[in-house]
Amino acid sequence: MSVAEPAFVLGDLLGQQELGLKLLSGGAEALRRPIAGAHTVELEAPTRFLAKDWIMLSAGPRLRGHRDAQRELVAELDGAGTTALGFGIQPVFEKVPAGVLAEARERSFPVFAVPPSTPFRDIVSAVNRCLMSGDLVNYERLSSMQRYLMDALQEDEPERAVISRLAKLVDAHVLVFDPGGRLEMATGATPVDELWPRMAAGNEVVQEFDADGWHTVAMPIVTTPGRRPPWLVVTSRRPAFINQLTRPAAQATVPLLAAMGRLGDVARDQERAIRGSLLEDVLKGRAATPAEARALAARMASFGLTFAEPARIVLARGRTRGRAGEAAVEIGALGERLERALVEAGAPHVLTERPPGVIALVEGADAELRTLLAPLVDEERSVLVGVGRPVEHFSEVPESLRDAEIAVERLGYETGRRLLAFEDFDLGALLISEAPTERIGPKVESMLAPLREHPLLNDAIVAYFEHDMDVGRTAKALCLHPNTLRYRLGRLEALLDLSLKQPAAIAALYIALVAGERSPD
Repeated sequence: MSVAEPAFVLGDLLGQQELGLKLLSGGAEALRRPIAGAHTVELEAPTRFLAKDWIMLSAGPRLRGHRDAQRELVAELDGAGTTALGFGIQPVFEKVPAGVLAEARERSFPVFAVPPSTPFRDIVSAVNRCLMSGDLVNYERLSSMQRYLMDALQEDEPERAVISRLAKLVDAHVLVFDPGGRLEMATGATPVDELWPRMAAGNEVVQEFDADGWHTVAMPIVTTPGRRPPWLVVTSRRPAFINQLTRPAAQATVPLLAAMGRLGDVARDQERAIRGSLLEDVLKGRAATPAEARALAARMASFGLTFAEPARIVLARGRTRGRAGEAAVEIGALGERLERALVEAGAPHVLTERPPGVIALVEGADAELRTLLAPLVDEERSVLVGVGRPVEHFSEVPESLRDAEIAVERLGYETGRRLLAFEDFDLGALLISEAPTERIGPKVESMLAPLREHPLLNDAIVAYFEHDMDVGRTAKALCLHPNTLRYRLGRLEALLDLSLKQPAAIAALYIALVAGERSPD
């Protein structure tokens, strides 16, 4: 259960910028000290005139030249439970006396400087006014917090500055998760694996919960309607940290992060469109003249694609023949995941979405690219990834795309792998990749045209190859009796005038299926 916070604390008073007060000692803890009143005292033994949790205001006329008296004053105030000492600069001292500050810092006792332009009566009035109205206190607190957070926008890394300031305001850890649950920013170590599942399981609304002893407030940062939002999380082990200002402080932070997120989304969308247009130009061979080729090379170099190392096409696509337990893959989300992986790895690339998949041209070594892609296929079980041959000039990129298409179609007939690169091609796939399309097209079409007219036979042979030509497993997958499957395979043999016991016939049919289902160039 949350413990009620004092109605008015030292941080509220110091946050009233028009007073110009500056805290010199006491640290962050001092800001939460309660204020019950304020009084000006210039006499000896001042605590006679002060109740507990009051502020003493003084210009220190009796302290000039008396360092011991300066230290004794702070010791007396601290011992009596005084909230703070407000020390007036001028006419007696040009700055707060050294003895006062030394003793205050040793005791972590709050001392704040009062500028010459601020009369003590203004401080007393501000304290009295706030003590009379709890709503006014909260309003002034929130206004002060909003100004403090807004100032962070002037920093070099405004998002990090905003969450850092929020963490200081509420004395808690602050985290930002991306829409998929990846931690983007954090101000301290927290049980990330405990926090995200709680948010992912709930609705996209403000949530308050306890996770592994951490008291937590989580809020969605909505940047684009219809898209899953990032999340702002404020968490602490202190039970009393969630109070009447924790949520308003977080709520004041969310619009700032959302605005910066929208600006970032616009910039990313623009860059993504430029990258996509460039890759489409490369794939369609739009460089007919030497001048056009030079311009295209310059555009690619602006994204780091210089072909100093060979580049490869990466094609990521959801499995067209779905399996039990596998969800469909949304192209936009797949593109964002692939692009994020490439950006994080620092891999020069351009990327475009070409339904039903995502195509990227990536410069880098084969081993590094496989390492980069492994998490994508491990986490998304319905995603198939094909990698084309390495090329050393953009004019060769369409050949790499053809390889990647063959790889993805080949994976569609397998049960184990979900990533296949040109270097892993067996002889059949290699023959398809090297043969000109116009040479093998007629042969492929003559073999596949009858199957398109008999979809049950087509499904039977695809599943038969997919299950290693095992009749029992294939029949089970198709929910057929084995004899029914044998009958369909027999009809297929008669239709195509071949025998599935002959290696040459098996190879020809398998290659035709793989080659025939590639996306057209």
